Amino acid sequence: MKYIKYMKRARQTQSGERGVLFLDMMISLPMLVFLLAGVAAVVALAFRSAFFLMADSELEQEVQMAMRQVADDARASYEIRVRGDGCVFKQYRGADDKVQGTYQVSYWVNVTNDKVHKLVWKDASRPLTGNHALAGVDILDFSCQKLAPRLVEIRLTGRSLVTKHRYTLKTVVYGPDMP
Repeated sequence: MKYIKYMKRARQTQSGERGVLFLDMMISLPMLVFLLAGVAAVVALAFRSAFFLMADSELEQEVQMAMRQVADDARASYEIRVRGDGCVFKQYRGADDKVQGTYQVSYWVNVTNDKVHKLVWKDASRPLTGNHALAGVDILDFSCQKLAPRLVEIRLTGRSLVTKHRYTLKTVVYGPDMP
């Protein structure tokens, strides 16, 4: 008899717990989905930010390297001519060169077939910018402006095709004595 009463009481307590597992699943499963979606969104934003950071770094590096080469050539030249789309530096050949005399180096912005503006050196087959796949650098402005007989201001502005950010460098070069 005691056993039967115990079983009745056990059934009554079990019937009150019926559906608790289903209720737990109904609450915890959507919370788990929202939590995983939030983690995925944070990871996606982190990858996007890292990609944009690398693209901006490439932009800065390309503009800095191009500006360094232009400024070095301007510093070593004895005559600087400013053209509408760039500048020309005339330089002496050194004692190390096989041929003595002078030569000129030209820099200007060239538009490629895919509408990207590249800073080029000497001819269109020698671009200084726009060669890295990640950056996609487009040169917006390149100018040389004579401030005095031996003083030239050089300005170079590039834009990343990935992030649309701009990066501008400007320097003033004081050249050697010009004949």
